[in-house]
Amino acid sequence: MKQKRGTWLPLLILVLGLSACQSGQPTSHKSPGPHTPTAAASADPQRCARLAQRGFTPCPPTPDRLQLPPTTIRNATNGAVSDATAQQWGRAFQLAQAYYYWAMENNARSALTSGVLADSSAQAVANLFGADLMDLDNAKSAGGTLVYQPPRVAVTQVVVIPSDLQGSMQRQNLTPSGFGLALRLSGPTSRAVRLANGDVRPLSSGDATYVADVVVWGELRTVADIGTIWYEFGYYGCDGSVRNVCQL
Repeated sequence: MKQKRGTWLPLLILVLGLSACQSGQPTSHKSPGPHTPTAAASADPQRCARLAQRGFTPCPPTPDRLQLPPTTIRNATNGAVSDATAQQWGRAFQLAQAYYYWAMENNARSALTSGVLADSSAQAVANLFGADLMDLDNAKSAGGTLVYQPPRVAVTQVVVIPSDLQGSMQRQNLTPSGFGLALRLSGPTSRAVRLANGDVRPLSSGDATYVADVVVWGELRTVADIGTIWYEFGYYGCDGSVRNVCQL
């Protein structure tokens, strides 16, 4: 999620937001608050087999058994969508984030690139998950696993994406959308590699003062074996010309 999909450093996110929106260079993306799914995975072996073919191994819990990351959902569309719709989209985002956290915590790399949670085009994968994949690969090459403490999402706000920003998305070969979710992320947050001998090698971190604003755009989509999620097409940092869109 949306720097690293879940762990931007406070100053770095400003530069990344500008480069993603204005220079056409993909970065990586967002994330909400701490989440540790403790529920048992589905007892349905066919569901587990289908999800395994799409990179979800071990078998993740069913939607009703996942702990959703807390957030405050707001409607900032000035009537373009109803409050009920905004709440629905916000809850769908929470579920998508819960599965994203599960994938990161289980080092399930292919779950991020399979097209289950987000657009699987090369441009979208680089924009949304580029640094996530790099950290997962580095952890694996070191013979360890990635340990991830995501930031929390204080606010999830439905916003309208103007036509000029949609044009920027298209120029970057990202699928545009007329609506997005503006997110306010806050620390603490960290990433590290846990080596086979038990040693932990820090990768990045932000303390309790860490704050970052991003916008992730996409659409409501019902995905088999996962549920109704906010299916993502891309993200930008809320800086420069994007700040007024985010309204955070």
